[in-house]
Amino acid sequence: MVKIKVDKFILDSGERYCIVINKETAIPLYYPNLYLTTRFRNTGHAVATIESKAVNLSLFYRFLENSNINIESNILSGVYLSCGDVDRLVIYFSKVSDLRKNMNLKSDYISKRTLCHRLDSIIDYISWLTEELLQYDLSKYKVYLYTFIKSIKERKPRCHDNKYIESNHSKTLSDNAVNEIMEMIDCQSPNNPFKPMVRNRNAIIIQVLSELGIRGGELLNIKIEDINFQKKRLYIRRRADEISDSRLNQPLVKTLGRALPLSNKLAADLKSYIDCDRKFFAKDKTGFLFVTYKSGPFLGEPLSISGYHKIISKIGEECHLLKGLTGHQFRHTWNYNFSCLMDSLNVSEREQGQMLVKMMGWKEGSGTASTYNKRFVEEKAYEASIRLQDKLRRRSGEIKNDK
Repeated sequence: MVKIKVDKFILDSGERYCIVINKETAIPLYYPNLYLTTRFRNTGHAVATIESKAVNLSLFYRFLENSNINIESNILSGVYLSCGDVDRLVIYFSKVSDLRKNMNLKSDYISKRTLCHRLDSIIDYISWLTEELLQYDLSKYKVYLYTFIKSIKERKPRCHDNKYIESNHSKTLSDNAVNEIMEMIDCQSPNNPFKPMVRNRNAIIIQVLSELGIRGGELLNIKIEDINFQKKRLYIRRRADEISDSRLNQPLVKTLGRALPLSNKLAADLKSYIDCDRKFFAKDKTGFLFVTYKSGPFLGEPLSISGYHKIISKIGEECHLLKGLTGHQFRHTWNYNFSCLMDSLNVSEREQGQMLVKMMGWKEGSGTASTYNKRFVEEKAYEASIRLQDKLRRRSGEIKNDK
């Protein structure tokens, strides 16, 4: 039976936090939580980062519990883990935990990159724990720590970037895929996969993602007060640890706050949604734009992250062109289309970059624009390569004709 788990909760201040506890006794584990607090919470890390570390620690302590290992006692005696224990730890970490088994994952094993992240987390934790336990005798035990770290690093898989190189095009949606989506989400479409009650809301969600290129967390954070219908502006605002937000897994705005222009049509659609649709379901305690329509205790509450993902997944299931659809693909597609438009208007790359930084909410000099525009840059490079090939072929033909 699994005894170790991560418990997430909301503090009175609105801060989301999590701890590692013994499920049977509900008692927090001392050292793991001291590590999370001093190493991450007190240094201002996001709750998503803390939760990721907490999950890795809970898996590590489950392994220790199953293997009947007391890691604190082992460190004090300079033993750490045997080579066999490290092998078993890597195998254990390679498998999908029960925390993720309800996510319909294709494999029972995690990616190499995730495995590397888990092992790196344990290396950092054990290094910290050693310093915590052996503050005054650390020097003479360092050799044992380094040997342990080396044994883990030797078993880490090599992580290649081939997946990311090959997926530049898959991150953006083709014109056919976008057309398919827009036809599907039409409220009158016979192919619309949603119940009539939620069709208009879901269509507005897709329109906002597609036309503004914002992140899912930004979309779920929008309040009605963030929309200025007179100026036709949508204001993206950061609301970390919002007390009025009832969602335990709070959607966060990871970018800078900014104002985005709204087209006449999108502004009108948003106004119509608020006046003629949302008002029948919203509790209006918090004023979030997108709310839950499903009857029950969460009716009228802000739309959850899982609810948002279900909407996107439902669309992706309906057509082979949309297989594996994610909300973030709309952001990549917006960036690609924006770059194509700017290129056709002969806007310089420098000006394009400045505009993208402003519209996307990136920090100046972060280099994020290059990440999102890989497909556009790739296509320009391919186009230049083909031109060069044609030029070389013509030159070769001219030489042959001269002979």
